[in-house]
Amino acid sequence: MLGDSGAIRGSDLPKELGVTPMTVWRDLRLLAEQGLLRRVRGGALACPMASGETNFEAKFHTEAEVKRRIAELAIREFVKEGDVLAVEGGTTAAALVSALPARQISIVTNSLPIALQIRRERPALLLQVMGGWLSTVSGNTTGPEAIRAIQRVRTSVCFLSATGWDYKKGPMDPNPLEIEVKRALALSAKKVVLLIDSRKFGVSSASVLLHPKRLTAVVTDKLLPRRLSASLRKQGVRILVVPPSDGE
Repeated sequence: MLGDSGAIRGSDLPKELGVTPMTVWRDLRLLAEQGLLRRVRGGALACPMASGETNFEAKFHTEAEVKRRIAELAIREFVKEGDVLAVEGGTTAAALVSALPARQISIVTNSLPIALQIRRERPALLLQVMGGWLSTVSGNTTGPEAIRAIQRVRTSVCFLSATGWDYKKGPMDPNPLEIEVKRALALSAKKVVLLIDSRKFGVSSASVLLHPKRLTAVVTDKLLPRRLSASLRKQGVRILVVPPSDGE
């Protein structure tokens, strides 16, 4: 609602959302603490990009070739005929679509951009889109409805991406609402594979996405620092590095 109008009145929200005034007050306070809106007398104002997020289209073209190579390696290693794949809405995960088999795979996603990309590029694939509140920044669905829908499915592999990897905390993202859905997708899967390009290592964000021990594998484009690599392997996490391209 803030994305559409830029401002909301607290008195309108209980009826609009079908919740109590106490719920509205609590959630506005929590969202303000997370930097996702600014509280003002009588309501709230939008904080454009306060969470550090960039819109999907802008991020999609950043390091596109690296993301493509990461995605292709991940598909070769972890996808087989008959699989049900959970694909969240990060742009590195979106690079998977063009590398997917043309059929015999099912996709579960909370991302409208990825769903539309699958419809264009892999129309024969079975596709299930999780409902919920649609983010005007990422095009991903979030909230209780999305999480409940995800909890009803079981998938073979969940492909995640992250905004950064803090060396002390692990993979991180800026938006707690998106993180809740990513964690639900991870819980739905037998394997959890993180797709992350090397620029993001050493980068922190607002919240931890998952503890590294929850990951089956990390797929990236350059060798990790020795200490991090040793720590991940000790926790049973595979590390896959794409081979260098011509000229590297």
